[in-house]
Amino acid sequence: MNNPEDFELETVDTKVILFFVGIIFAIAILSAVINIYTDYLWFESLDLGGYFVKIISYKLELFGIVFVIATIIFALNRFAMHISSKEFMEEPLKIPFWPFLAISLFVAFIFSSKWLNMVYFLYGEPFNLKDPIFNLDVSFYVFKIPFIKDLLAIFLVTLIISIGASVAYYLYVFRWVKTWEELREIFPSKGYIHFSILIAFLILLTGAYFYLYRFELLSSQFGVVSGAGYTDVNIRMPILLLMSLFSLLMAGLAIYSGFKGDFSPLSLVVVAFILIVFIGLVAFPTVVQKIRVEPNELSLEEQYIGNSIEFTRYAYGLDNVEMNLYPVSENLTVEDIEENKGIINNIRLWDWRPLLSTYRQKQQIRTYYQINDVDVDRYDVNGEYTQVLISARELVPSLLQPTAQTWVNQHLIYTHGYGVIASPVNRVSEEGAPELIIYDIPPVSSIPIERPEIYYGESMDNFVIVNTGQKEFDYPSGGGNVFTTYEGSGGVKVDSYLKKLLFSLRFGDVNLLLSSYITDESRILMHRDVKGRVDNIAPFLSYDMDPYVAVIDGQIYWIIDAYTMLDNFPYSETSSMRGNYINYLRNPVKVFINAYDGSLKYYVMDADEPVLKTMENAFPELFTSGTDMSEEERKHIRYPIDLFWTQASVYSIYHMEDSRTFYNREDVWDIPYELFEEGRKVRMEPYYVILTLSRGEPEFVLMLPFTPKGRDNIISWMAARCDINYGELVLYEFPKGSLVYGPMQIEARIDQDPDISQTFTLWGQVGSRLTRGNLLVIPIENSIFYVEPVYLRAENAEIPELRGVIVSYRNTLTMQPTLSEAIEVVFGKSTEEPPVPVGEAPGGALKDGEDIPSLVGRSLEIYERALKEVESGNWSGFGQMLQELGDTLKELNSSVREEDSIGNG
Repeated sequence: MNNPEDFELETVDTKVILFFVGIIFAIAILSAVINIYTDYLWFESLDLGGYFVKIISYKLELFGIVFVIATIIFALNRFAMHISSKEFMEEPLKIPFWPFLAISLFVAFIFSSKWLNMVYFLYGEPFNLKDPIFNLDVSFYVFKIPFIKDLLAIFLVTLIISIGASVAYYLYVFRWVKTWEELREIFPSKGYIHFSILIAFLILLTGAYFYLYRFELLSSQFGVVSGAGYTDVNIRMPILLLMSLFSLLMAGLAIYSGFKGDFSPLSLVVVAFILIVFIGLVAFPTVVQKIRVEPNELSLEEQYIGNSIEFTRYAYGLDNVEMNLYPVSENLTVEDIEENKGIINNIRLWDWRPLLSTYRQKQQIRTYYQINDVDVDRYDVNGEYTQVLISARELVPSLLQPTAQTWVNQHLIYTHGYGVIASPVNRVSEEGAPELIIYDIPPVSSIPIERPEIYYGESMDNFVIVNTGQKEFDYPSGGGNVFTTYEGSGGVKVDSYLKKLLFSLRFGDVNLLLSSYITDESRILMHRDVKGRVDNIAPFLSYDMDPYVAVIDGQIYWIIDAYTMLDNFPYSETSSMRGNYINYLRNPVKVFINAYDGSLKYYVMDADEPVLKTMENAFPELFTSGTDMSEEERKHIRYPIDLFWTQASVYSIYHMEDSRTFYNREDVWDIPYELFEEGRKVRMEPYYVILTLSRGEPEFVLMLPFTPKGRDNIISWMAARCDINYGELVLYEFPKGSLVYGPMQIEARIDQDPDISQTFTLWGQVGSRLTRGNLLVIPIENSIFYVEPVYLRAENAEIPELRGVIVSYRNTLTMQPTLSEAIEVVFGKSTEEPPVPVGEAPGGALKDGEDIPSLVGRSLEIYERALKEVESGNWSGFGQMLQELGDTLKELNSSVREEDSIGNG
């Protein structure tokens, strides 16, 4: 055996390593400083500089805590290795302390991303709701435990690194030893003590995790109930407590073994411990579940099912749903229709998907403009409360011709979109197109717009610089363009060479530094994508995927719904929302972003929501009370679809409040299907509609019907209020035993109707494409009727036209060119005679300048056009001509009768 005293340590030249590590570290620090400082300038431009500094301070605070913990543990471990090696080496191997400092910095950097858990821990607000097992406030589970687990993880990571470093150190020092027995003979006694202390702390951490896991069982998703069930409470929790106490004995045994210089007893205990864990936490609970619980599941789990129902309803805001009986009647009359014109006039005939194609084809104007989506809102239009579909016209420089995609064009000239497009949901022109109330550039508008420029939107992901020596493109006009200069206060002033340098480095764009167009008055607008903008400002909130545009006091705004989400709420059912698995969901904040200057406000709509109150405690400067919202702003907030969809999905099961009914799944509901486009079966989406609830005034609501599980008839419908009493959920349940047709049953009746089926076949011939819009369930006066729009477009065109409206009530179903005609067929003609327009004959048969011969001539002209459509194979065009010919012949017949009547008179 070689003598360790004759062993010469290999020297390692660390200068080269230190040099390269230093360069990498310096680059990382410089990059971080640049990003932090430019972000600070951006936050400062939004009057949120202090808020940004506070976020950085929390991150630095946690970084410092982790760095100190890791450094102390690594230093003690290094000292222990040094002391133990002195027993057999005159000159112990010295490990440079800088590798441990580097590792400490890395660990601190990784864990500093958990700063939000520390904020929750420090500022957590009570829910004033205690769990039924440990009798602790829910805030302990959602605000305290996550940070406690982070602290344990910090110790665990540093201990594992220390153990790994120690093993590597001793293996390197004793690399000349050939056998394990030989190593045991010469291994220093202090080395045994060193390892025993590390192992003891590792065992204690394991015990701490066992202790905490008892609380986490309250949000488990296994078994018949969400949260802890009978086996969890009576078997797993006591065993976990015993295991955590047993870990104290094991830690003591580990230290004892170290001082004795023999780990054999400890190894046996560890093996026994692992077996006990498997038996106590897996095998034994499984046996109890099978033998004791499953044969008596209902009686043993009943109280835990009740816990799950109560806490799930609370977690999703379903504990205060206003429940009403909807006594379905079948006596809806034309007089009822007349009395509810506010509802009828706002039935949505335009589905957003075909309408988006129409907007893009008719109102994108130029190739560099983009209409991203269509939103639903309501406005006062000419004194009428009107549901409106609205879109923003954004500008995307990447859509410019390739030769025009220069740096100056992309960042200095093509800086903003222009205006919005809007149309009432139910108005249709003679050509089957939507009737626009806001359109064109400059905007022709029934709603005043003072600032049509859009610098911030959904598709604007590049930075731009305004107030430069180069005029900005404003909008096209005839054969030329109109240019402008930015007049807002948005963005960061680049009024010094240093700022130009910093932003140039941040974006990796030297043109920011070299361009002569940029002056001291120039401003750089960044984070212009509204979703990314709010994510950068308040990453602790979750945001709706669909910001919507609104015109408020002549300004264009984006409105985004912000959510508070949790995944560790006790006894609450887990659900999925946009890819996030959660068991707590609220919408306490509405974010308003000005599309011109990018200024924004986080309005608090639910001041009592505990998660948001916690954030307000930490960041009071970010939030604005909802009571400060202007009247005009309040008119445009709406209940978000994503929230309502998640609540409806949960409520379809958790409307059952009785534990036994819930266990047997006796009354499970489902969200119905409908047919869309070419007969494609899809889930019905929540839809906005104007309704009268509780015999009040018509109001804007979001609604969705329910069907019984496995059946197609409607059993109830839910609505979320958007105007008065915003946020209230109302459920209307049909009487037991009543049969109300559901969407798929109506779709089947439509397909089976011979007249409609024949028309669909005719329209769907070669050269045309039929699209069926959303089937809308319309509740009026304790009755239900259905409306489904039908669109037609040529295969080589992208402009769908509304060609029919289907209305169904009771056993009557019809498709007519317009909603009013379909309602007239189903419910009868109104007894109120419409006013006769000036210049029109009392019979209404003849138009100004048109006599019977001219009607005959028009009929022949339509007939010839119909023949041409047949020759060209355009059957949809033929169908349109056939319908127009029929209308003209009716006019002619009415005119002839009118003439005969006058002559006989």
